[in-house]
Amino acid sequence: MFQLHADGTITPSPFLSGNPTLRSELAEISGTAAIGNMRYDALQATLQKRFSHSFEGQVAYTYSKCMTDSIGYFGSAGQAAPASAYWQNLYNRRAEWGPCYYDVTHVVSGYAVYEIPIGRNKRWGKNLNPPVNAVIGNWQVGSIVQLHGGFPLTIFADDASGTNSRGSRANCLAPPHVFGRKPAFNPSNGQFIGFQWFDPGSYGPAVPGTFGTCGVGTVRGPGLRTWDLSVQKGFPLSESKRLEFRAEFFNVTNTPILNSPYTSLNFNLGLVNTSQGERNIQFALKFYY
Repeated sequence: MFQLHADGTITPSPFLSGNPTLRSELAEISGTAAIGNMRYDALQATLQKRFSHSFEGQVAYTYSKCMTDSIGYFGSAGQAAPASAYWQNLYNRRAEWGPCYYDVTHVVSGYAVYEIPIGRNKRWGKNLNPPVNAVIGNWQVGSIVQLHGGFPLTIFADDASGTNSRGSRANCLAPPHVFGRKPAFNPSNGQFIGFQWFDPGSYGPAVPGTFGTCGVGTVRGPGLRTWDLSVQKGFPLSESKRLEFRAEFFNVTNTPILNSPYTSLNFNLGLVNTSQGERNIQFALKFYY
């Protein structure tokens, strides 16, 4: 804890963690409060085609904005960078107002299923003999596509205020500059080490005795693009029995899903060197009776 004076200076508080006597006895005193404001606005649209003429599908789009003064850190992983459950300045709640760590401006998802109309009792090949029908009849293809933008990132730094802030942020020296998938190399051996997602030169340490000037969620991380594909074949055995074979390809294009870049003010700031979601293929055979 600390005291904020009218002239803008900061001194340790005589109470709790600011008290030197207590600090010598206790390693850390912290507290949390179940307070916070959040606002979510969104426009949602769906275009759907019900099954007819061997085809069905849907496309959904969401344009949204989530703002809060308590970003928290629970559940942040992967593409969502670690955040902070603590305000930088306990006396300036307004300075915490920014995008929720899971805020995504644009989200598009869609699916399509096409039953190829070839085979017995289909549009084409109604009179196919059983061996030929077993090979070319009763095929179905399905696809799922997901697209969304990146999550907001908050740049944290060591506390320079002297208040033992647990949510201390960096100084913003220039507008954020996102490179995207800019290859990064180890300067000592030239080895590829990842992507320099944004320019670390836009950020620096806070001036001693002050809080960092950066707000919450000042830059966006990588987005997501995935395409899943399925191929299905039916083998009618009788009126009540049939076999079904499925082949499913998750992330069929094997497009890397980049994790969040580093968001702490150090030599790795802005670097992405991990990913997830490699292509997976699975097969299944089901018997219906």
